[in-house]
Amino acid sequence: MLERLKKSFSVPVGFTTDVNAAALGEVTLGAAEGLSSCMYITIGTGIGAGAVVNGKMLEGYSHPEMGHIMVRRHKHDRYQGNCPYHSDCLEGLAAGGAIEKRWGKKGVELAENEEVWNLEAHYIAQALMNYSLILSPERIVIGGGVMKQRQVFPLVRQKLKALIAGYIQLPDLESYIVPPKLEDGAGITGCILLAAQTKDENKRSDTTTI
Repeated sequence: MLERLKKSFSVPVGFTTDVNAAALGEVTLGAAEGLSSCMYITIGTGIGAGAVVNGKMLEGYSHPEMGHIMVRRHKHDRYQGNCPYHSDCLEGLAAGGAIEKRWGKKGVELAENEEVWNLEAHYIAQALMNYSLILSPERIVIGGGVMKQRQVFPLVRQKLKALIAGYIQLPDLESYIVPPKLEDGAGITGCILLAAQTKDENKRSDTTTI
């Protein structure tokens, strides 16, 4: 797709996922501003995550699909998961669709149900432990519709601390795991920043060629 776009328009073209763009937005102008690395995770209809290291979005042969990592099912959770590919991956057990199918109501209607959010935090904390051990981001920003239930944040921090069990020294969890400062504008902000980066890189390339 990127090559087709480049052929169709006589301008530099940058291309990434919504969560990668959101990570770039938050590390540049948002909740992780001034840091060299961060992760952005969105938990809504699905779950996706992006990471920025030294100002660059983390990508390899493809973009990261960190919403589909495997997590340990809670011993009392009988819901089989709703991911069509992996059933009980993180997205299959903790995305907004999983909450609705498991409990019969949308998350916003379950705000006062502590059992719902304790279970949600159980799965999110496992994912954050894996991300922290592998990438060591300086900050983890979690957005998306599900995370508008702010009562989930202290539960996630508490469960992450228990899972790490003192193996590594995490940063202060209150400032390590945070909601997005840019709110729903993180993605579009990152896209604008990516466009500027791409333009600058193209200029440098042209100068080098000359």
